[in-house]
Parts: sequence; C-alpha cells; structure tokens
Amino acid sequence: MAPTKFSEFNISTSCYKRVGDHEIKVDILIPKTLSSAIRPLIVRFHGGYLITGSRLFADWFPGWVLEYALLHSAIIVTPDYRLLPESSGADTNEDVSDFWVWVRRELPTFLSSSGSGINVDLEKVLVVGESAGGYLAIQSALSQPKISAAIAAYPMIDLKSDFYTKAFVKPIFGSPMLPTSIIDEHITKCIPSQVVSSAEPPDRGELAFAIVQQGRFMEFFGNGPPALFPMEQLEHVQSVPPLFIFHGLDDSAVPFEESKTFVANLKSRMPESKVFYTLEPGDHAFDTIATLETPWLKQGLEFITKEWL
Repeated sequence: MAPTKFSEFNISTSCYKRVGDHEIKVDILIPKTLSSAIRPLIVRFHGGYLITGSRLFADWFPGWVLEYALLHSAIIVTPDYRLLPESSGADTNEDVSDFWVWVRRELPTFLSSSGSGINVDLEKVLVVGESAGGYLAIQSALSQPKISAAIAAYPMIDLKSDFYTKAFVKPIFGSPMLPTSIIDEHITKCIPSQVVSSAEPPDRGELAFAIVQQGRFMEFFGNGPPALFPMEQLEHVQSVPPLFIFHGLDDSAVPFEESKTFVANLKSRMPESKVFYTLEPGDHAFDTIATLETPWLKQGLEFITKEWL
C-alpha cells in the first residue's frame, strides 16, 4: 500500500499498558477535517493469527474502514496486544480487557490534552477486526459493556476445531505445508518472560502458518475458561450487540464454516439478536478491494450505521 494511506488522518501514539518494561502501544487516528467536536469511536483490532501483525501495518489495514471513519467523522483507535507463542491467549485477552479500561478512563483525557477541542463519544462505540482481530472484536462484543455494534471480517471463532488442532495440508494463501521445525526453532530462541506485541509482516508469517498447519495453535493459545472461546462464551452471555459478520467462501486461512456456525448458534440461543451475515466469493482478506460502494459491504454498513449512530 502507498505510504499515503493514512494521509487524511493525524496520528498520535500512546501506551495503554506496560508488561514489565515493555510498552504496549495504541494509535489514535483523527480525520484532519475535524474541528472542535465530540465524535463517535471506531476501535479496530489487527489480524495475524494472534502471532504476527501490528496496529498500523498498512497492507492489512482495510481501506474501507478509513473511508467509513472519514464519512462519519469518527476517531479510530487501534491497539497492539501480546502475541503468541511468547504469550498466551489469556494474556492477549487480558490486554484487550485492559485496553478497554484505557479507552474509557484515559482516552478522553488524552484527546482533551491535545487542545484541539476534539473528544470521543463513548456512547457510540463500534468495534471492528479482521481475522484474529475479528476474534478480538467478537470477544469484545461478548464481554464489554456499552459496545454499540461490531464488525467481524472473516473472524477466527472456533479455536478448538480440527483446523487449529490437527495437522493436515492447509494451503493458506497457496503456501506449501511448512515443517514443524520452524516452530521448534523459534521456541528454542525465545527468551524467558519475553514480550512481543508487534511484528511487521512478513516477520513471523511462516511461524504463524506453520503453527496452524501443524495443528499446534492451542498448544500456545492455551486451554482456558469459556471466556476465551466465543463459541463457549456465547452460552453464558445474556445479550449481544448488533453484529455484521462477513466471510469469503474460498477462505484458505480461516474456514467460513466458523462464522456460519457461530451465527447459527447465536440465532438459536438469542433469536432476537441483530445480525447481518454474508458469505461472498473470495479468499481471506477479499475485502481489500472493497469500497463503501461495493454492494455487499454497503448493505452491511447501512445496517451497522443505524445501530452505531
């Protein structure tokens, strides 16, 4: 992507959490056209199998999210979080929970300190995420109060399924089956108590593919309470904010059946839930070329805008 992808935004960086001496960072994107105002919020989580990726990696930042924020003069906040295998899924979810505390307690102060007169409306919060970020978006929707709506793009949802727990040929983006030695060599080099919360792809890309292809994802994510697993957490929540979930029928990285099953379970348990769900032709990240005028996306965003704003 061109380095000007974020050119219509002023970007500030803060630290929302420290783990030892390690700062976990968050970027705040404010449309340059904004003047003094209280504006709605979009929280966006990046993907990367919870193993790679970073908050402002341009190639993985959906252009339509930026367009959508500009259309509604919204502030975007996008955080990093601890990555596997140096940390666990429980650590990542703890970071996300702490991030939401920072949003509610510290973000308004951070914005007001800029002297711009711009602040955030915490009654209008939309959470968005792609792939592993879709998992974190759904986790947030299931666990956090005052989420107005959520968008999950081709989300990882069923982490205990065979796709993540069994070794078989999985041609992720056409990749050949990668050897387990890639994983073992990485683990051997890990420093005890090391924290990694950001990686610029292709760094750790082969590691991520190998962990999934070799069925070792849960080995590093860890078996924890139901709260770590959307399929299980769904059985314990009383309500879910409006959701827009989309997935590619040809997804080689995260099977579309995960989204299909989650939506079916949600509608079975809470028939009154508001869900806009669509399956479209395409592989993982098929929305890269989508714009706000792409029919399926336009329809889903019209649904979500009514709930968010």
